[in-house]
Amino acid sequence: MTGSAFSLGEEVELRKVEYKLHGELWKKFTCADFDLKFENWIKIKYLNENADDFDGGVLDVPNDKGGLYMFYVKCNIISGITEYPLYVGRAQITENQNLRKRVKEYFQKYSKNNERPKLTRMFNYWKNDLHLAYFPLDDNEDVISIENQFINSLLLPMNTEIPDTEVKQAIKAFQ
Repeated sequence: MTGSAFSLGEEVELRKVEYKLHGELWKKFTCADFDLKFENWIKIKYLNENADDFDGGVLDVPNDKGGLYMFYVKCNIISGITEYPLYVGRAQITENQNLRKRVKEYFQKYSKNNERPKLTRMFNYWKNDLHLAYFPLDDNEDVISIENQFINSLLLPMNTEIPDTEVKQAIKAFQ
């Protein structure tokens, strides 16, 4: 930032994200078999201090499990209330995919190119404060089902594909 009000305003505007807070969609989320409270997720800083490589905690992400993961921005001004979820995704456990491999792909593939512009934006603007939370799961069907419900219920700003047709059409109608 150069110090002018205009430059600061421009920087702030570029970092604006939209959240859709809709209680009725939240009520549709049903995963009684899993305690998905955020306190039960494993949370790590995603990138190192220079934001040019992974933080050491990424090596602890399981490579023998699938599961859910969420990128979020963490601001330490008011700890515990200034954590902003940006993106939720899934990793199935297959011969070619696991939780660690999948979360590493984001920085390796999307941080510097424009293949998925919202993810590139996530890295450009929040890489120093980007954290990862993950929830290991063993069953691929559970992984898919819960991720779909998360996306349909939370409508996070960096998720572009909404699985539910009705929700997708409703969002598109008002964009």
